Amino acid sequence: MRLLLRAGVVLGLAAAACGKDAPSPVDFNDPAAVSANLSAVDSAFDSDVFRSFSTASIMLDVATAPAFRPAANLLETLQPKLARTGARMFLPNLRQAQKLQAMVPNLSVSAAQGRIIPDTMYGRVFEWDTALNQYAWDSVTVGGLNGVRFTLYATGLDGQVVEPVSAIGTLDIIDQSTPTKLQVQVLVKGGATTYVDYTASFTSAVTSASATVSGTITNGLSGGDNKTLSFDETLSVNAGGANVQATFALNNPAITLMLNESVAFNDPNIIINADFRLIQNGETIRAVGHITLNTSDNSVTVTVTVYVDGHLSGDPTNPATPWVDAGGEPLTIADLVALEQLFDAFENFGNTVSNLFAPVGTFAGL
Repeated sequence: MRLLLRAGVVLGLAAAACGKDAPSPVDFNDPAAVSANLSAVDSAFDSDVFRSFSTASIMLDVATAPAFRPAANLLETLQPKLARTGARMFLPNLRQAQKLQAMVPNLSVSAAQGRIIPDTMYGRVFEWDTALNQYAWDSVTVGGLNGVRFTLYATGLDGQVVEPVSAIGTLDIIDQSTPTKLQVQVLVKGGATTYVDYTASFTSAVTSASATVSGTITNGLSGGDNKTLSFDETLSVNAGGANVQATFALNNPAITLMLNESVAFNDPNIIINADFRLIQNGETIRAVGHITLNTSDNSVTVTVTVYVDGHLSGDPTNPATPWVDAGGEPLTIADLVALEQLFDAFENFGNTVSNLFAPVGTFAGL
């Protein structure tokens, strides 16, 4: 993980008038508990099948990549800078907003057809092509499936499919559309265990769209080792920007992650405002951020503020300003680890939320 010793800085050619050089306090009541609880959230994704699903989602997403390639390249350029600020956690939903914007014309086509996946594709099983290093369909089908199936394979530490391939599960994308709503169910199984089960529904107009996602992700273990995340998300986009609200609730221990984020496209700027919340052990920890990305000169202005139980804990606006505790002392190792994991958890949360739409973007408009 990244060691975030700084947060909320101004980067590139942009400048901010802050007028303060004092260290910025952050004071976790129990940093060890914060770290432990965030690790518990991560453990819900800790299964070979879910890791394979994540890889498959990225591979599916290749089909929609050209529409947002310029912005994606900009974000990749900026990510090393944003790693110093904790601001990378606000980027995944920008990507998702742009993907959904690019999907609007295709969703209109799907709405006119009354389904997302063409019925001529029902029952197809996509498997890994080791020559092309991508998924492909080669005549294999399964009966009774109103959708398509992707075979999931063991992946390496780099997230890539290991060859020779070893099948470990399946990803079914099932079309449940009605005359008034486009909807798919995404089902990920490994043997008799269901690791991912959610529905994604969409409505669209000429230049706008909205989406809702609801379901669960689990590590597939039993008893006290079981970690299951229940989640709900809404995302709306139009030509001027996007809004997303999402909630993930862990069963064991009881932890809630919440996100409220807006993205505005005001050429040449992309403006992001976001509010992440971690609710655990009767305590609410917030990270509030504002980012302005200038697409013409690749500059970015960032502020990230951390609150604990409603009280300001940190608001640095200069990269030379270190995080310290409420008494003005440098953060302990435990506090630094907790802060690092807080930012990482929110970024991973955003990535997970973003990947939930990938199966739909692949087939909409076909």
